[in-house]
Amino acid sequence: MSELSCPNCGAPVPIENKASVYAVCSSCKTLSVKKDVNLEKIGTAGELADDHSIIQLGTQGNYKGTPFRVIGRIQLKFDLGFWNEWHLTEGDGSSAWLGEAQGSYYYTKLKTGISEDRIPVLEGSNNPVVFTPNRREQITPGDSFYLEENWTLKEIMTATCVGGEGELPIGFETGYQATLLDLASEDGLFGTLDYSESPALLFSGHFSKLEELNLTGLREEGVSYNQTQIPARSIECKGCGASLNQFSPDFSKSLACEYCGSVMDTESEELKIIAKFDNVSRDGVLLPLGTPVKLPNFPESKVIGVLRKSTEVDGETYTWTDYLLRSRGGYAWLNENGDNWTYFEPLSGTPKWAPSHKRVFEKRSYKWFSSSDSNTDFALGEFYWKVSSGEKAEIEDYISPPYMISSETTYREQFWSKGTFIPFDMMKSSIPLDTASKLRKPEIVGVCEPNPFKIRLKRNFWVAAALTAIFFTFQVYGCVKAKNQLVYQGKFRYVQTSTSNAEIGSPDFRDNSFVTDVFELKGNPTDNVEIQIEAPDLDNKYLFFSAALINEETDTAYDTSIETSYYHGVDDGESWSEGSRSDSKSLAEIPPGRYYLRLESQSDFRPGTGSEYNVKITRDVMSPAPFFLFSLFLWLPLIYTAFRSFSFESRRV
Repeated sequence: MSELSCPNCGAPVPIENKASVYAVCSSCKTLSVKKDVNLEKIGTAGELADDHSIIQLGTQGNYKGTPFRVIGRIQLKFDLGFWNEWHLTEGDGSSAWLGEAQGSYYYTKLKTGISEDRIPVLEGSNNPVVFTPNRREQITPGDSFYLEENWTLKEIMTATCVGGEGELPIGFETGYQATLLDLASEDGLFGTLDYSESPALLFSGHFSKLEELNLTGLREEGVSYNQTQIPARSIECKGCGASLNQFSPDFSKSLACEYCGSVMDTESEELKIIAKFDNVSRDGVLLPLGTPVKLPNFPESKVIGVLRKSTEVDGETYTWTDYLLRSRGGYAWLNENGDNWTYFEPLSGTPKWAPSHKRVFEKRSYKWFSSSDSNTDFALGEFYWKVSSGEKAEIEDYISPPYMISSETTYREQFWSKGTFIPFDMMKSSIPLDTASKLRKPEIVGVCEPNPFKIRLKRNFWVAAALTAIFFTFQVYGCVKAKNQLVYQGKFRYVQTSTSNAEIGSPDFRDNSFVTDVFELKGNPTDNVEIQIEAPDLDNKYLFFSAALINEETDTAYDTSIETSYYHGVDDGESWSEGSRSDSKSLAEIPPGRYYLRLESQSDFRPGTGSEYNVKITRDVMSPAPFFLFSLFLWLPLIYTAFRSFSFESRRV
């Protein structure tokens, strides 16, 4: 580190980083440029505003294993407040930047060697418009373009330089205006295109949580990450004189009066009125300003602002309420829609696109749910931007219950947030009892409310699949093990007569009531017997058989019935058929021995006509019927659960 003298007052000005070219004297605010071994005055740095930053010159930290030290700062002011760009010198002497705004931090480095003809073109200053380098297409928030890698434009902002301090690698001029483009990539990178110089400068890096920076030597001695908010203060409304609480002076930029609707600029000492809401009704505001919220797995917070929003779909107006929560670690939103609650946290990046109009964030896939326009109808409390009536945005929601990701896009900005569904009972237990008593149990399905039937459906599916596989294995094993021994086979003819016999004595006919020859059944007492009858020539008729398997030695009879029927025809030009020309019955646990079969038959044939039929008797048969019957009862509940799951999803709003 070298130490030079201020060209204005002679005070020592340390130069710690070899890349530093400019320096600001801490005593007289003289802005100098380094010339060889001396400093040459080129202007005066403006007075920095007190933005309540906990960082100061000399603060040290370590980001992902890289040690750094704060040696300079440029302070900018834009619509949402102040933005600090802290100049860092890393352990190896290289430069980096730490952006700071609204409690968010961005660790970036300057990208060099970018050709000017590849940088998006900026036109205009008050309302700048961005075009592709060839000027053929306009780039608006949410659009993507390529510059070293694929970027998505998140925000177009115009900032004014307030001042600077310490040593810097680039120059600045107090009061100059710069247009900045905030960028994000699908790989989680953060970027800024700074058009204060020509060609524009690209800074690229990552969003960082405060605790990831491992900061020491902060602004106040002994300050901790949980002690960075300044106390609340009381403000008199410039519209109606009511006394209002400003819970977070270091965070909020505007305050909307809950009595008269006047919106005051809290960054101006005179608290000038910058907007006014005509609607000041607090009907439907379930969480009053100042309500503490202690949700599990989220930071303890307090309600500091309320927005009532609406959209119109197919001629019908839908409304919801957003509650701005302030915690020691930052801010979040609590959304109430149809008495359902969702906790939203801001996202620094842009979720990736996936097939079928889906988005992927943190390896989780979200399917598209809805797109709509939103209008701000009513506001009360404080906000981190200058809120106004009629603010409009395009909203797009993607869901993966119990989570969702949403984007709000205006002509100047695209903002992404991640929502987590909050069950009703959890919400009630997270706020004071007197407030919780006003909550209503939801009657409609929430946007990202988990589908309980879908969870059961998945569980039941795997249970049914596992049991089916097990039973199928046993079925296959049984079929392989079964002997399927044919013990008897005969061919007979049925003839319809007015008596019980048909042409008695003819060798071609049998009594319609008769017994077969004796056959032997071998095997185990637990083996079954299958009796199968087939009438291949049956046509628009039926054959019914009363069958009895009789043990020749014991006269024990095992009775059953078998029916074959087959009908067909043409109705209104369409063919139809029903029934089957064959049927079988299984008799369980038939002991071994000598048996014969007694058959008694009847039919609807005309007298003198009939049909041939075949009789088969098989020992030890494994029938697939039990498997299919078991599967039917096993999968029926699954079908019911699937129907309930579909019904639940159809009611999601």
